[in-house]
Amino acid sequence: MRSLERKVVAGLSILLIVAFSVILLFSVLAVKSLSESYVFTRLEHDAEALLAAVWKNPKGLTRIREGRITPIYQQPYSGHYFQLIFSDGFRLNSRSTWDYSFETHEVPVSKIETYSLTGPDEQMLLVRSAGYEKNDLKFTLSVAENIEPLESQIRFYQLISFVTLILAALIIILSQRYILRKGFRELDKVRDEIKQISSGELQQLSDIGPTEVQPVTIEINRLLKQLQKRLRRSRDALGNLAHALKSPISLMTYEIDHLSVTEPEKKNLSDNLSRIRNLIDRELKRARLASGDAGRYFNPSKDIPDLIQALLQIYHERQIDIQHNSLPDKNLPVDHEDMLELLGNLLDNACNWTYTAVYIDIKTEDKLFISISDNGPGATEEEIADMVKRGVRIDENKSGSGLGLSIVHDIVSDYSGTIEYAKSKEMGGLQVSVAIPLAQLH
Repeated sequence: MRSLERKVVAGLSILLIVAFSVILLFSVLAVKSLSESYVFTRLEHDAEALLAAVWKNPKGLTRIREGRITPIYQQPYSGHYFQLIFSDGFRLNSRSTWDYSFETHEVPVSKIETYSLTGPDEQMLLVRSAGYEKNDLKFTLSVAENIEPLESQIRFYQLISFVTLILAALIIILSQRYILRKGFRELDKVRDEIKQISSGELQQLSDIGPTEVQPVTIEINRLLKQLQKRLRRSRDALGNLAHALKSPISLMTYEIDHLSVTEPEKKNLSDNLSRIRNLIDRELKRARLASGDAGRYFNPSKDIPDLIQALLQIYHERQIDIQHNSLPDKNLPVDHEDMLELLGNLLDNACNWTYTAVYIDIKTEDKLFISISDNGPGATEEEIADMVKRGVRIDENKSGSGLGLSIVHDIVSDYSGTIEYAKSKEMGGLQVSVAIPLAQLH
């Protein structure tokens, strides 16, 4: 079953993940870019200071004035280094390099290059190399700084940002879920009223819900009104049909009594006419019942006792004992009238054939299981095969039209169920077992 709440939460989650990932990526890149720009700016300032300190001593040797060198360049492996490469290949390193040999290269005058390399103690260095010309000297000045502390801070920032965004996403998703559930609670009244309509307690929806679902609830009310009008017209038509058929049948009965035919022929005509009258009464009664409670759910614990009482009154002279198990007390997603007709026909058949007792066993799992047994004579395999044929009766001496089991098969087939006949081990008579799927009916 598809859930709107799950779809909205899933969509929001995907959107937040994408949006926050983009935000995290750009923020990290921005922080890294700003950090490196700051380092390059500092390296540029140090390079200018070192450039000013370059001079030739009285002996004609190129040196850097000690007093103008920042102390950090004097500390071994301090993370701050410089190197001068003169045009004659001579290299002059900062004291901080100690005995480490840099892999910097010469850069043409007025050109600047930036790159990364591995320095002392496997330090990650960011290097700025630029070509200069001073006092007829051409040289390349490379200034480097260890950026591992900076990278560590950036990684820490990434972790903090990631955790913060995850928490923010969770808070937003949970808040959205709460808002959705609170909004869906407004539909509970509509859902409850629909259940009441299904159980026959209401005829229309009184609460049409929030604005977003009002078109649906209004359309449901319109369809319910239309259905009620059709049912009312159906009942009126049935009443008119019953009244219209009553007079011709009575007239035919009168004319049969005055026919100049033998008594056996007259009796045969009367029996056939009586059967027609019974069939018409049966079908009219069935249609009236169906039209009165259309759409109502079946509740075994509430509906079966009334059916049993009706059968006990019909068969009161035979004193039949009708027992049942603990009936499920819940509304099942099957039509009330369909189940009463199915059970009514099966029980009527059982009462018709039993000697003294009938037992009803009803259970619900993923299916509705109905089992009806009697202690009658039972039936052979050939007789069971004949039972399912419309209009065929096993014993012509028994009353009835023979349509009962055929109607039962039609109802079971409509619900994609199964029906089986067997000899009852407990009672000795016929046992009829019906299984109707419930899950696919929701």
